[in-house]
Amino acid sequence: MLSNHLLPLFLLFAAPTIATPGFVAYKEVTCTKPVDIFTDGDPVPDNKLKIDHAVTDWNSHAAGHYYDNLTFPDAGVSGDDNKEAGTQFVYWSVERPDPGCQYILMKDTRFGWQIINPLPGTEILRVAEEGCYYTPLTAHDSLITSYCCGQGDCSIAEVEIQSNTPKDAMTGAPPACTIKSSAASPTIEDGQQIAITRPQTCEAAPACTHSIQLSTTVTTAVAHFNSYTWTSEMGTEVSFESGVDFLGATEKMSSTFSSSIAQSWMEETGSTVTVGNITAATEGNRQMSGTVAFYSFVPHYECWKADLDCGKDSNGNEVVLERISFCQPRLSSSGEADGIFSMVYISG
Repeated sequence: MLSNHLLPLFLLFAAPTIATPGFVAYKEVTCTKPVDIFTDGDPVPDNKLKIDHAVTDWNSHAAGHYYDNLTFPDAGVSGDDNKEAGTQFVYWSVERPDPGCQYILMKDTRFGWQIINPLPGTEILRVAEEGCYYTPLTAHDSLITSYCCGQGDCSIAEVEIQSNTPKDAMTGAPPACTIKSSAASPTIEDGQQIAITRPQTCEAAPACTHSIQLSTTVTTAVAHFNSYTWTSEMGTEVSFESGVDFLGATEKMSSTFSSSIAQSWMEETGSTVTVGNITAATEGNRQMSGTVAFYSFVPHYECWKADLDCGKDSNGNEVVLERISFCQPRLSSSGEADGIFSMVYISG
C-alpha cells in the first residue's frame, strides 16, 4: 500500500470547482425574482443556461450550447402591443466576462442547420459587462449560448459593424471552376444578421421604437464552410477561406475567387446577381426602457449546393471543392428582401 507522501497531490486534495458562467433567468429588471426554465418539459438546473462553448467551436459543438423548446411558465406576458402580443418578458443575470470576452445569447434560426452565417443562430443578447439584461421571447423558442474572446473572434458577433466587402485571399487570376454535381432544387436558409439601426439607449417609459434611416442592400452570396489551399498547374497558390462572401462589391467581381465561382453558377442557371433592399419605410419593434439595443434583419436566401471542379493542381490532381453554396436572396413581389426583423440587446 502506498504511503501518503508517495501519492500525487491531485489524489490527496479535492480539485477546486470552477463554476460555469451562464444566463440566469428572472422575471423583472432588478433580477431578484427567479423564473423557472424548462427545456422539452424538463427543468433547467438553477434556471441557468450554461455558457461553455465558443462561437468558433463549430466542429464539436456547432458553436454553442443548445437548449431546445424552452418554456418560462412564470414569466410576464405582454398582450398590449400588436408587435409584441404573446411576448414573454425574461431578464437575464449575467456575470462579467473575462477582459476582451463577450457572452452571447441567440435564438435558433427558423431553418435550423440551414444557415449561411458565422453564428449558429440569431443574436438577441451580447454582453461584456455584468448586469441584468432583457430579452423578448415566446414559449417554445430554442436558445443557444456562446462566447467569444479577442477582437478577431468577437468580430463575428458584432453584426452592427458588418462589412459586406469580400476578401481577396489570392494573387493572380482565379481558376475557372465548373459545376461537377449540384442539387436539383434550392434550400431556404438564413443569411447573415445585419444591423439596420445604430445602437441606442432607451430612457422613455415603457419603451422606445427604432426606425430604419438608410436603405440596406442584401445581395448574392457564395457560402463555403471548408478552407482550400493548393498550387495550380500554373504555379499560382490559390487560397479559398471558409465563410460567406457577399458579391455586392462589384469592383472585385473580376478578381476574387468567390466571384469566379458565382459566375460559373450564373452561367449554369442563366441568372444574374440579385439585389434586394430593406427600405426606410419599416419601423422596428419596441425597445424596453433602460436598455441599449439595435434593430437587426436576417435575410432569407435560396441556396443551391454543388461540387465544383476547379482544374488541376501542380501535381496533376483534380481539384474539387465540395458542397459550395450559391445563394440568392428571396424577394417579395415589390423587390424587398424577405427575412426576420429582431431587436438585439447589448451592454452599454
